[in-house]
Amino acid sequence: MPSADLEVADQQTGSRARTKDAISRLVKVNKILAVRKDLLVLPDATGRATVSVPELVDVVAPPPYLITGGRALQHHHLTDQHLFSVTVFVPRRVSTSMYRGERAVFLATNPKQIWGWQGEERPRFATPERVILDVLSSTRYGVSFSQALSALSLAVQRDPEFLERLLVIVRRFESDAAARRVGLLVDRLFGSDSAAPFRELIGKSRTPVLLRRGGVTDGQVDLTWRVTMNASTEPEGREP
Repeated sequence: MPSADLEVADQQTGSRARTKDAISRLVKVNKILAVRKDLLVLPDATGRATVSVPELVDVVAPPPYLITGGRALQHHHLTDQHLFSVTVFVPRRVSTSMYRGERAVFLATNPKQIWGWQGEERPRFATPERVILDVLSSTRYGVSFSQALSALSLAVQRDPEFLERLLVIVRRFESDAAARRVGLLVDRLFGSDSAAPFRELIGKSRTPVLLRRGGVTDGQVDLTWRVTMNASTEPEGREP
Protein backbone atom coordinates (compact mmCIF):
# COMPACT_ATOMS: atom_id res chain seq x y z
CA MET A 1 0.00 0.00 0.00
CA PRO A 2 1.88 3.12 -1.20
CA SER A 3 0.37 5.38 1.46
CA ALA A 4 1.86 3.13 4.16
CA ASP A 5 4.91 1.65 2.47
CA LEU A 6 6.57 4.35 0.34
CA GLU A 7 8.57 5.69 3.24
CA VAL A 8 10.51 2.43 3.41
CA ALA A 9 10.99 2.41 -0.37
CA ASP A 10 12.26 6.00 -0.26
CA GLN A 11 15.15 4.84 1.91
CA GLN A 12 16.27 2.61 -0.96
CA THR A 13 15.68 5.02 -3.86
CA GLY A 14 16.81 8.18 -2.10
CA SER A 15 13.64 10.24 -2.67
CA ARG A 16 9.87 10.04 -3.04
CA ALA A 17 10.07 11.25 -6.63
CA ARG A 18 12.42 8.39 -7.55
CA THR A 19 10.16 5.88 -5.76
CA LYS A 20 7.06 7.02 -7.65
CA ASP A 21 8.96 7.04 -10.94
CA ALA A 22 10.19 3.49 -10.31
CA ILE A 23 6.70 2.29 -9.49
CA SER A 24 5.27 3.97 -12.59
CA ARG A 25 7.83 2.29 -14.84
CA LEU A 26 7.30 -1.12 -13.27
CA VAL A 27 3.52 -0.85 -13.62
CA LYS A 28 3.85 0.03 -17.32
CA VAL A 29 5.88 -3.12 -18.02
CA ASN A 30 3.56 -5.27 -15.84
CA LYS A 31 6.21 -5.96 -13.23
CA ILE A 32 3.84 -4.53 -10.64
CA LEU A 33 0.05 -4.97 -10.80
CA ALA A 34 -2.04 -1.93 -9.92
CA VAL A 35 -5.27 -3.27 -8.39
CA ARG A 36 -6.83 -0.01 -7.25
CA LYS A 37 -5.82 3.36 -5.89
CA ASP A 38 -3.27 2.84 -3.13
CA LEU A 39 -2.97 -0.92 -3.71
CA LEU A 40 -0.21 -2.59 -5.71
CA VAL A 41 0.70 -6.28 -6.00
CA LEU A 42 4.36 -7.26 -6.18
CA PRO A 43 5.28 -10.58 -7.82
CA ASP A 44 7.31 -13.11 -5.86
CA ALA A 45 10.95 -13.96 -6.57
CA THR A 46 9.93 -16.12 -9.55
CA GLY A 47 7.87 -13.33 -11.11
CA ARG A 48 4.50 -14.85 -10.22
CA ALA A 49 1.69 -12.86 -8.59
CA THR A 50 0.47 -15.35 -6.00
CA VAL A 51 -1.75 -13.03 -3.96
CA SER A 52 -5.45 -14.03 -3.95
CA VAL A 53 -8.52 -11.79 -3.99
CA PRO A 54 -9.47 -12.74 -0.39
CA GLU A 55 -5.96 -11.73 0.70
CA LEU A 56 -6.44 -8.35 -0.99
CA VAL A 57 -9.81 -8.00 0.74
CA ASP A 58 -8.04 -8.48 4.06
CA VAL A 59 -5.88 -5.46 3.24
CA VAL A 60 -8.52 -3.00 1.97
CA ALA A 61 -11.69 -3.92 3.88
CA PRO A 62 -12.38 -1.75 6.96
CA PRO A 63 -12.91 -3.83 10.10
CA PRO A 64 -14.99 -5.68 10.88
CA TYR A 65 -15.49 -7.44 7.56
CA LEU A 66 -16.82 -10.87 6.57
CA ILE A 67 -16.38 -12.83 3.32
CA THR A 68 -19.56 -14.78 2.64
CA GLY A 69 -21.37 -16.30 -0.35
CA GLY A 70 -19.88 -18.66 -2.89
CA ARG A 71 -16.22 -18.04 -2.10
CA ALA A 72 -16.85 -18.86 1.55
CA LEU A 73 -18.52 -22.12 0.46
CA GLN A 74 -15.42 -22.83 -1.65
CA HIS A 75 -13.15 -22.07 1.29
CA HIS A 76 -14.98 -24.69 3.38
CA HIS A 77 -15.07 -27.20 0.49
CA LEU A 78 -18.87 -27.15 0.41
CA THR A 79 -19.08 -26.59 -3.35
CA ASP A 80 -16.99 -27.64 -6.32
CA GLN A 81 -18.03 -24.55 -8.27
CA HIS A 82 -15.43 -21.81 -8.73
CA LEU A 83 -16.91 -18.37 -8.15
CA PHE A 84 -15.20 -15.42 -9.82
CA SER A 85 -16.66 -12.95 -7.36
CA VAL A 86 -15.96 -12.43 -3.66
CA THR A 87 -18.79 -10.95 -1.57
CA VAL A 88 -17.75 -9.01 1.50
CA PHE A 89 -19.79 -7.42 4.29
CA VAL A 90 -18.20 -4.15 5.40
CA PRO A 91 -19.34 -1.41 7.80
CA ARG A 92 -19.03 1.37 5.21
CA ARG A 93 -18.91 1.80 1.45
CA VAL A 94 -15.91 0.36 -0.42
CA SER A 95 -15.56 0.42 -4.20
CA THR A 96 -15.67 -2.83 -6.17
CA SER A 97 -12.22 -4.18 -7.13
CA MET A 98 -11.13 -6.27 -10.11
CA TYR A 99 -7.99 -8.41 -9.97
CA ARG A 100 -6.89 -10.96 -12.57
CA GLY A 101 -10.44 -11.55 -13.81
CA GLU A 102 -11.97 -11.81 -10.34
CA ARG A 103 -14.12 -9.25 -8.60
CA ALA A 104 -14.49 -8.23 -4.96
CA VAL A 105 -17.94 -6.80 -4.17
CA PHE A 106 -18.33 -4.95 -0.89
CA LEU A 107 -21.79 -4.72 0.69
CA ALA A 108 -22.15 -1.95 3.25
CA THR A 109 -23.96 -3.52 6.18
CA ASN A 110 -24.89 -2.60 9.73
CA PRO A 111 -21.81 -3.59 11.77
CA LYS A 112 -24.08 -5.48 14.17
CA GLN A 113 -24.75 -7.95 11.32
CA ILE A 114 -21.05 -8.55 10.59
CA TRP A 115 -20.28 -11.60 12.68
CA GLY A 116 -19.74 -15.33 12.29
CA TRP A 117 -16.05 -15.97 11.58
CA GLN A 118 -13.66 -18.49 13.09
CA GLY A 119 -11.21 -17.16 15.69
CA GLU A 120 -8.28 -15.14 14.38
CA GLU A 121 -8.21 -16.78 10.93
CA ARG A 122 -7.37 -14.35 8.12
CA PRO A 123 -8.73 -13.65 5.58
CA ARG A 124 -11.96 -13.61 7.56
CA PHE A 125 -14.39 -16.09 5.98
CA ALA A 126 -17.87 -16.74 7.32
CA THR A 127 -18.19 -20.06 9.16
CA PRO A 128 -20.02 -22.82 7.26
CA GLU A 129 -23.23 -22.32 9.23
CA ARG A 130 -23.23 -18.54 8.74
CA VAL A 131 -22.55 -18.70 5.00
CA ILE A 132 -25.21 -21.36 4.46
CA LEU A 133 -27.75 -19.18 6.27
CA ASP A 134 -26.72 -16.24 4.05
CA VAL A 135 -27.00 -18.11 0.73
CA LEU A 136 -30.33 -19.68 1.71
CA SER A 137 -31.68 -16.24 2.62
CA SER A 138 -30.69 -14.29 -0.50
CA THR A 139 -29.85 -14.75 -4.19
CA ARG A 140 -27.37 -11.86 -4.28
CA TYR A 141 -24.30 -14.02 -3.55
CA GLY A 142 -24.19 -15.82 -6.90
CA VAL A 143 -25.18 -19.16 -5.36
CA SER A 144 -28.24 -20.95 -6.70
CA PHE A 145 -30.83 -22.26 -4.29
CA SER A 146 -30.06 -25.87 -5.24
CA GLN A 147 -26.33 -25.27 -4.68
CA ALA A 148 -27.13 -23.87 -1.24
CA LEU A 149 -29.16 -27.00 -0.45
CA SER A 150 -26.28 -29.20 -1.58
CA ALA A 151 -23.90 -27.31 0.69
CA LEU A 152 -26.28 -27.75 3.63
CA SER A 153 -26.63 -31.47 2.95
CA LEU A 154 -22.85 -31.93 2.64
CA ALA A 155 -22.14 -29.94 5.82
CA VAL A 156 -24.49 -32.16 7.85
CA GLN A 157 -23.04 -35.35 6.34
CA ARG A 158 -19.55 -34.26 7.38
CA ASP A 159 -20.37 -33.03 10.87
CA PRO A 160 -23.17 -34.49 13.05
CA GLU A 161 -23.08 -31.36 15.25
CA PHE A 162 -23.52 -28.95 12.35
CA LEU A 163 -27.26 -28.48 12.86
CA GLU A 164 -26.69 -27.53 16.50
CA ARG A 165 -24.38 -24.73 15.43
CA LEU A 166 -26.75 -23.73 12.65
CA LEU A 167 -29.53 -23.35 15.23
CA VAL A 168 -27.33 -20.97 17.23
CA ILE A 169 -26.66 -18.90 14.11
CA VAL A 170 -30.36 -18.77 13.14
CA ARG A 171 -31.26 -17.66 16.65
CA ARG A 172 -28.65 -14.89 16.52
CA PHE A 173 -29.84 -13.82 13.05
CA GLU A 174 -33.18 -12.81 14.62
CA SER A 175 -35.27 -13.35 11.48
CA ASP A 176 -38.51 -15.29 11.66
CA ALA A 177 -38.46 -15.69 7.87
CA ALA A 178 -34.94 -17.18 7.90
CA ALA A 179 -35.90 -19.52 10.74
CA ARG A 180 -38.92 -20.77 8.78
CA ARG A 181 -36.93 -21.42 5.60
CA VAL A 182 -34.11 -23.20 7.37
CA GLY A 183 -36.47 -25.14 9.62
CA LEU A 184 -38.50 -26.39 6.68
CA LEU A 185 -35.37 -27.48 4.81
CA VAL A 186 -33.96 -29.27 7.83
CA ASP A 187 -37.36 -30.97 8.24
CA ARG A 188 -37.44 -32.10 4.59
CA LEU A 189 -33.79 -33.15 4.39
CA PHE A 190 -33.12 -34.60 7.85
CA GLY A 191 -36.46 -35.26 9.50
CA SER A 192 -38.85 -33.68 11.99
CA ASP A 193 -36.77 -34.54 15.06
CA SER A 194 -33.80 -32.58 13.68
CA ALA A 195 -36.07 -29.67 12.79
CA ALA A 196 -37.93 -29.52 16.12
CA PRO A 197 -35.57 -26.97 17.80
CA PHE A 198 -36.12 -24.53 14.93
CA ARG A 199 -39.91 -24.39 15.47
CA GLU A 200 -39.62 -22.08 18.47
CA LEU A 201 -38.02 -19.46 16.20
CA ILE A 202 -40.68 -19.17 13.48
CA GLY A 203 -42.61 -16.29 15.08
CA LYS A 204 -46.32 -15.58 15.34
CA SER A 205 -47.12 -14.10 11.93
CA ARG A 206 -49.47 -16.26 9.84
CA THR A 207 -48.36 -14.72 6.53
CA PRO A 208 -46.27 -17.26 4.55
CA VAL A 209 -42.77 -16.38 3.39
CA LEU A 210 -41.22 -17.54 0.12
CA LEU A 211 -38.87 -20.51 0.40
CA ARG A 212 -36.66 -19.02 -2.31
CA ARG A 213 -36.45 -15.26 -2.07
CA GLY A 214 -36.68 -13.59 -5.45
CA GLY A 215 -38.46 -16.58 -6.99
CA VAL A 216 -42.03 -16.96 -8.23
CA THR A 217 -44.73 -16.18 -5.68
CA ASP A 218 -46.91 -19.20 -6.48
CA GLY A 219 -46.67 -22.54 -4.72
CA GLN A 220 -48.18 -24.79 -2.10
CA VAL A 221 -48.01 -23.42 1.43
CA ASP A 222 -46.48 -25.58 4.13
CA LEU A 223 -48.77 -24.79 7.05
CA THR A 224 -46.38 -26.02 9.73
CA TRP A 225 -43.56 -23.71 8.73
CA ARG A 226 -45.72 -21.07 6.99
CA VAL A 227 -43.56 -21.18 3.87
CA THR A 228 -44.64 -20.96 0.23
CA MET A 229 -42.93 -23.81 -1.60
CA ASN A 230 -41.72 -21.95 -4.69
CA ALA A 231 -38.56 -24.08 -5.15
CA SER A 232 -37.55 -27.72 -5.03
CA THR A 233 -36.08 -29.00 -1.78
CA GLU A 234 -33.88 -31.52 -3.59
CA PRO A 235 -30.16 -30.64 -3.57
CA GLU A 236 -28.21 -30.71 -6.84
CA GLY A 237 -27.23 -34.21 -7.87
CA ARG A 238 -29.81 -35.96 -5.69
CA GLU A 239 -32.49 -37.99 -7.38
CA PRO A 240 -36.09 -36.95 -6.53
